[in-house]
Amino acid sequence: MSVYTSVDFEQLEHFLLRYDLGKAIAFKAVAAGITNSNYTLETDQGRFVLTLYEHHSDDELDYMLSLQRHLVKRAVRCAQPAKDRRGEFYSSLNNRPAAIIHLLPGEVQSRPNIEHCALIGAELGKFHLAGEDFEAVRANPRGLDWIVAVRDMLQEYLDDVDQAAIESSLLAARNFDLDSLPRGAIHADLFHDNALFVGEVLGGILDFDYACTDCYVLDIAVLLNDWCIDQDYQLIDTRVSAVIDGYQQQRCLEPAEIEALPLMLRLTALRFWLSRLYDKTFPLCGELTFTKCPDQFREMHRLRGIGAYLPDNLHRPRQRA
Repeated sequence: MSVYTSVDFEQLEHFLLRYDLGKAIAFKAVAAGITNSNYTLETDQGRFVLTLYEHHSDDELDYMLSLQRHLVKRAVRCAQPAKDRRGEFYSSLNNRPAAIIHLLPGEVQSRPNIEHCALIGAELGKFHLAGEDFEAVRANPRGLDWIVAVRDMLQEYLDDVDQAAIESSLLAARNFDLDSLPRGAIHADLFHDNALFVGEVLGGILDFDYACTDCYVLDIAVLLNDWCIDQDYQLIDTRVSAVIDGYQQQRCLEPAEIEALPLMLRLTALRFWLSRLYDKTFPLCGELTFTKCPDQFREMHRLRGIGAYLPDNLHRPRQRA
């Protein structure tokens, strides 16, 4: 949530005339993240986030924002976009599509505990079930084709060991029937800083920039690789089990998904390694921007290629509660 496109208070007030959200009281740029321009907004009717989307097409925004509304209607705790007086989710501000999102309660947990892991696992299961009747489709913008393309762009920044490790992961993906896995709407970026908690209560899920249509187990792998690791990026069994148990209280994993999980842990580590390396190598211009270090996911990708990790509770059949 960096700032690439600046908005002053006068521009904000004019934009707010499109909405029934009251009069602006406070407005501040948010200096975190790397994709869009974000501002916290307080009016006399509530608290919101104003987001200017720097790289998304109209079709992508229609998918993302409609999915959020769909999930909220089905009692999934996630950020809800506000509709303007014309019933639209977004419109132009400073030559960028912009949306106002209701601010969720809570704070990011920098060190999620087992209870947080169980809660987010259950909510992700609800998310996947709620999205089953969401008809819109968006191809994964960070899928295998993207990985190959970015790998090629970064050739000179990757040593022989890196390139061999990447090719090994891509070969494993090609040899697995990924298209046979259960799929639907996924978040695809559910890091711990994309969820808010009020104590031990989940406030909600935010940041749907990479939401897309893909296999559910990919979403689980992204979550595990961030929420359930120690300081050496190894998976912590108790946290992994908490996520999986919470998830399966809502939606049971199929045998093919369990088989695919070790590969997905590896592929998602690769995806974030390359995306962070790309951002570091080819930084965008903007105010208050920063890039995240790719080294964590480089090491994680290496570790996920050693053995085939499965938590103990996935070796036992599980029935939905």
